[in-house]
Amino acid sequence: MTVGTQPLAPARPAGGTWLSRWEPENPAFWAKEGARLAWRTLGITTANLTMSFIVWFMVSALVVALPAVGFKLTTGQLFWLAAMPGLAGGSLRLVHMFLTPMSGTRHVVTLSSLSLLVPAIGWFYAVQDPTTPFWALLVLAFLAGLGGGNFSSFMPSTSLFFPKRLQGTALAIQAGIGNFGVSVVQFLTPWVIGFALAGGALLGESQTMTKGAIARQVWLHNAAAVYIPFVVLFALAAWVGLRSVPVTANMREQMDI
Repeated sequence: MTVGTQPLAPARPAGGTWLSRWEPENPAFWAKEGARLAWRTLGITTANLTMSFIVWFMVSALVVALPAVGFKLTTGQLFWLAAMPGLAGGSLRLVHMFLTPMSGTRHVVTLSSLSLLVPAIGWFYAVQDPTTPFWALLVLAFLAGLGGGNFSSFMPSTSLFFPKRLQGTALAIQAGIGNFGVSVVQFLTPWVIGFALAGGALLGESQTMTKGAIARQVWLHNAAAVYIPFVVLFALAAWVGLRSVPVTANMREQMDI
């Protein structure tokens, strides 16, 4: 999945971000230093990709609960909120496929991961106020698509670090674990909204969820709050542990793809 990119001699000054030498197809180089950095890169980018998928699909778990906690939304509006992250993620992938050649793995993964804080924090506050206007919820749903866009820069970025014989293995690991973020949202959300985090009302008051004749207290904002520390932690790990391979982007090949 190098999608029109190929390693070159560094066109940028080598230093804290850019590698001065990267020869994964050289057995001696791979054994001495290449493998260690490549597998570290895979681990860090996979952790951040998992968080990207979590934030991307977080909206779908929240939307179904909004009417039960007092939001006055039509069925059509609920469908738009559920669909918007997918629309945004698909569109943003067209932009992401050019980011790694332009800015490098370290900057792209770090900054893209930090951008997930915007929808996560936004939804944390929005679900606590049933008067939040639909347009604001729609914007936040679109911003959750930032997580979907990350796929198209994280995956090709990882492939740059591995020899061809291992690229399939590395990308399969990353895609498989990264997509696990969807399951995390589905299984964790119903549990985590059922109790107060961080000492009662410190993170916000509970909401009353009513389904038929049954009413119970929930902390819907927990569904976003629980991921925020991990977004920060994994983004910090990306800045500290990642480096960038100087590459050239063949725009014509990428546009063809």
